[in-house]
Amino acid sequence: MALPNHIVLYTNRFCPYAARAVLAMAETKQAHEVVQIDLNTPRPDWYLHINPYGQVPALKIDDKDVLFESLIVAEYISDLHPEAGLFPQDPLQRAQIRYLVQHWGARTQPAYHKAAFTIDESTAKQRHQDFITELEKVDELLRHADRKGSVGQYFLGEIFSFADLALASFLTRIPMVEHFQTGFKFPTAHENPKLARFIEWREAVIARPSVKTLPSKEELAEIYKKTFLKKA
Repeated sequence: MALPNHIVLYTNRFCPYAARAVLAMAETKQAHEVVQIDLNTPRPDWYLHINPYGQVPALKIDDKDVLFESLIVAEYISDLHPEAGLFPQDPLQRAQIRYLVQHWGARTQPAYHKAAFTIDESTAKQRHQDFITELEKVDELLRHADRKGSVGQYFLGEIFSFADLALASFLTRIPMVEHFQTGFKFPTAHENPKLARFIEWREAVIARPSVKTLPSKEELAEIYKKTFLKKA
């Protein structure tokens, strides 16, 4: 497969979706140019010419082709480098990766957002419990992944896969619920065994060197305060 001569990644450091593309670049060691896009101001005309929706990430390939949407961009980079092993060859494992990512986006992430940014004390406790319930469902998906005997803490065992990459930036944000919500404390595996596999998985993913380059808890707290909570 012929690799592109020049790739430009348009991103934003604090966007959890764009982080998927950032991590794909890091894990595959794909050479690229980075252009940061300010998401707090109207997009300049030159960027709207590249991406009419003004979103990140966007990927320009050899100054002609452009890709949008975080999963598509990250998967394209992963496919350029099969040696990185982000997508296994096994059809079932590939399907399980895609389902975990889809499930998180459709069910877990909305529950997280409600739990983290609720300002109504009368509904906060229920939203926190709803979030934990959704994480218990993720725990089940993790336990039933077809790891083919591989022993390790990532989704498929020892190998860091596209599932880990695609959800890493969201896993780093889970402490924001505890940070902004008084009375909420994330349970330990001892306190809630139904989260044991999830906690093990999350700890392994956020300890990955590439993931450690994402914004810290302190940086996230500051940016959340300036954006989301201001709008609440």
